[in-house]
Amino acid sequence: MLTFLLPAILISVFSLAFAGAGNNDDDVQKIPLLVCDQDNSKITQQTINDIDSVKMIEVIPCSFDSAIDLIKRGKRSSVLILKKGFSDSVKELKHLPWELQYDAAHLQEMGVLQSLLSRTLYTTIGKIMSKNAIIKNIDAQLPSMDSTSRSMIIAKASAGSESDNSGDDNGMQSIMKLNTVSVISAKTGNLGLVQTVAGTAVMMLLFSLTGMGGGLLDEKEQGTLKRLLYSPVHPAQILLGKMAASILVASVQLTFMFAFSAAVFHLHIADKILPLGILIFATAFACSGFGILLATFAKSRQQLQGMSTLIILSMSVIGGSMVPTFIMPQWMQDISVVSINYWSIQGFYDILWRELPIAGTFLTKVGVLLAIGVTFTLIAFRLFRKNALALD
Repeated sequence: MLTFLLPAILISVFSLAFAGAGNNDDDVQKIPLLVCDQDNSKITQQTINDIDSVKMIEVIPCSFDSAIDLIKRGKRSSVLILKKGFSDSVKELKHLPWELQYDAAHLQEMGVLQSLLSRTLYTTIGKIMSKNAIIKNIDAQLPSMDSTSRSMIIAKASAGSESDNSGDDNGMQSIMKLNTVSVISAKTGNLGLVQTVAGTAVMMLLFSLTGMGGGLLDEKEQGTLKRLLYSPVHPAQILLGKMAASILVASVQLTFMFAFSAAVFHLHIADKILPLGILIFATAFACSGFGILLATFAKSRQQLQGMSTLIILSMSVIGGSMVPTFIMPQWMQDISVVSINYWSIQGFYDILWRELPIAGTFLTKVGVLLAIGVTFTLIAFRLFRKNALALD
């Protein structure tokens, strides 16, 4: 499995995350775009329809407050706001009041989206504004022209501007410039640092706790567990003792990683001690349950090492430790929720990047991690006597 299966899995996941499943147009992943129409005019509706016709964009109508809330909670990445007066600005050739607000965690995606939006609007609204500019110039310079000649000149001039496909001569690009604003300010910290610290910490924790869980197998081979069974100690107490030690070591390990990052790389954690401590404990508990479960399932240290390496690296890839989930295709993002890494990393995002309050989505992630830990622990209890304590 380590020689053939694991490399195949890693190659497949990285290829799908960075390059997609293929070059077929049907494989193009759409970028979800919330759209808030505050002008409610025919021109804004036409604009929304034009954007929705772009193959790579999925338009989702939404109110402004709901859109900002979704972005702050990490549910969506961006919202296009067509502000009041958009239609009047098109007619009067004024700067368009439209704005793209986004989560800076999706900068790569926003670069693509901004390019698509600008290209679409330049070839649709840009034509309308170019025509309006031509009409305005004709009326100003030749006010006495008869209607037939006026219509003919406007038609020819409009056709010429469409063939140029720009409108730059009339300053259309500066008028139509899209204003971009990050919903989550850069003052909250370095996104790359948060991703690196959180992703690495969880992956390394899984490896170290699996190694600690393997101590059960060593004690089985050395006969220590057999002696413990002859003592007045319940098997569940043995397992809980191992888990307690694992949780303690895991909590100290995670605390050290974040303290090191704060001291050396200036990761801002000073005012986030309480939520960080809660998430560290929940992550330690889930990872400890995972390590103990694998140890009770495996029959030898060698089997544990091979199995844990395959599972942990696979979970780390799809869960966001190696590749941020927001650059993955949507179907990969959907399956990433099966990993401990995903819930822990998203929780650290909520604290260190999005700066969400403890109540709400943050507690949901903590609850999921605790539920994972409880589930793994209960399964480990059932397997403990069957496998780890099976004495020849």
